Amino acid sequence: MSTSALSALLLGGCGLSHETEQAFPGRSGEVVTARVALPGLGFQTVTYEKIDGMAVLEGDILLDLREAPTRSGQSVARTDTYSRWPGATVPYVIDAGLPDSGRVTSAIRHWESKTSLRFKPRTTEADYLRFRPGSGCSSYVGRMGGEQTVDLASGCGLTAAIHEIGHAVGLWHEQSRADRDNHIIINWGNVQSGTQHNFQTYAQQGADGMDLGPYDYGSIMHYDAYAFSSNGQPTIVRRDGGGSLGRQDSLSDGDTRGAESLYSPRARFSSGVAGNRCLDVSDGNPAQGTLTQIWECNGSAAQEWFLTVRGELRSTLAPNRCLDVSDAKTTPGTRVRIWECNGTAAQKWTISGGEVRSALGSNLCLDVSDAGTALGTAVQIWDCNRSAAQKWTRF
Repeated sequence: MSTSALSALLLGGCGLSHETEQAFPGRSGEVVTARVALPGLGFQTVTYEKIDGMAVLEGDILLDLREAPTRSGQSVARTDTYSRWPGATVPYVIDAGLPDSGRVTSAIRHWESKTSLRFKPRTTEADYLRFRPGSGCSSYVGRMGGEQTVDLASGCGLTAAIHEIGHAVGLWHEQSRADRDNHIIINWGNVQSGTQHNFQTYAQQGADGMDLGPYDYGSIMHYDAYAFSSNGQPTIVRRDGGGSLGRQDSLSDGDTRGAESLYSPRARFSSGVAGNRCLDVSDGNPAQGTLTQIWECNGSAAQEWFLTVRGELRSTLAPNRCLDVSDAKTTPGTRVRIWECNGTAAQKWTISGGEVRSALGSNLCLDVSDAGTALGTAVQIWDCNRSAAQKWTRF
């Protein structure tokens, strides 16, 4: 999942297809190229459409052209840290008049099942999302400060709600990555006249962006192949010859990695038993129940973890898999594995003084069995004893 974003007040509207991926479906306006103030970057040249007095970028993004936006306090994402939601927690309100509010609650449950992000009904928080009816599907990108709206027209279903929440937490359209031309071809001859600017990359727009991980054809944040087509022919094709673009039912692994990367630092752990042994998921297998071991440090995803604000160690192999004490047992020698993240004490860890302590007990540490140095030696929990078998160096 790439994460790239605009360092300005942005409103991105998307839906199940390019027909609803517009802030003003079925309407066009005057094409304007102008210098726009992007916070942190100064003035940049941006091409947009002017519709009902609003600046519409990329067909479904509303630009706030104020030079100094007001804030109450940042598989494409915003790079400025202000746009992140503190504590990876997003307060929200659902308008009483929003039809089918269940699509919002279902989308929230989906995000929570796949990532460490949490959503809570707003009480007194100054910064929060408001889900409300709208003419299309739209959302600001990242936390903007104060109340920010997520508009969902009646045609914006569950997939659109998941997508718009992706914008709200900081993700942008995948095809806007700076490296997209290495992976897709834009068929300019099939693009509707006057809409070519919708296919700019964020580098071309003077935006603050970062590309995270491999290009993700299956991202729920990716335009479909026929976006803004003038003749029913594809406007976007894959360079690798594959057929599908975008995902129509759920977040891809790339989406979850992209979102997790915004809120959780990555880390690897080398063992004190030997200089080149790392905490490792056996065979790089992301399946639930795969056991952990030590293995020669190799920089692979099997040895990389997201450290979440909730005390979890989420495997980058699949960010909804957490380092887990098997069956939540407290018996010394219990194996440690990866398991679907569930928020229990078996998946909570405290890293301090070179130890990785389990929340299951005050004296249970992550341990290399018998202080072995052989490749494949099991990782378990054991009574904390400050030995080399329990010494872990985060890097």
